[in-house]
Amino acid sequence: MSNLAMATASSPTPTVQRSPHLGLSIVTAIVNGVQVPVACPAAWCTEKHTIENPRHAEDVDHNSDNVDVYTPNFRTDRDELFAYAHLGQDPYSVDEKTRAAHIRVEDGGGEASYLTPDQGNTFAKNLDAFGSEIRVLAHIARGAEPAAPGHFPWCQPGMCITGDPDEQGDYVDHRGAQSSVSAPQFMQTAEGTLLRARLCSDASTGGGATVSLSGSDSNGTLLTGDELDPVIDELAAFLDQLRVMRLHLKAAKA
Repeated sequence: MSNLAMATASSPTPTVQRSPHLGLSIVTAIVNGVQVPVACPAAWCTEKHTIENPRHAEDVDHNSDNVDVYTPNFRTDRDELFAYAHLGQDPYSVDEKTRAAHIRVEDGGGEASYLTPDQGNTFAKNLDAFGSEIRVLAHIARGAEPAAPGHFPWCQPGMCITGDPDEQGDYVDHRGAQSSVSAPQFMQTAEGTLLRARLCSDASTGGGATVSLSGSDSNGTLLTGDELDPVIDELAAFLDQLRVMRLHLKAAKA
């Protein structure tokens, strides 16, 4: 049996040493041609520490893979890098914020910003709002179909309900396109949906537009713009938590 095989057979399985303060793992890196132990956020760091070979241990980089955002450009007929972001950490920094895990965001021109986790959440909310405004601009640029007389621009053709002129005058139940979230398979809900929403307007709303929002039990409510705003914020926060839970599904026990 080789010395390596004997050592493997007789030695206990090595355990990962973790810093009680920074949550770092001790890994091997090549520094100035020599193998040395370094503190590393190994749970997300993707740097090749045994290949880089910096001159000093404090020069060992700790970064995650990039998250890239590309924008189409019809003038160049290709997608161009708009910005990217990744996790970073410098255990030897004198700045406590860069000594901890943080987010680095860099635009296509090379300008970088460094964000704490809380600032990252704020930036993500700003991006969500920016994306919503881009959709509005796209809708305007595309050009909506002219509204039929007596109808809103968002009225769905053929969906509005007109009352009997002899009984209800010019009563019209205006209805826009419905948006819904389908229920997962095997989940018992009314009509197979978790949440439904659509623009609407009738005499009960005073002639103004509202959003009809209903849950899985088909019970719903009408919301004005001011009433809808906090619902949007809560749904956005809920989606953020779902994304975090999705990431946790990949994590193994410590």
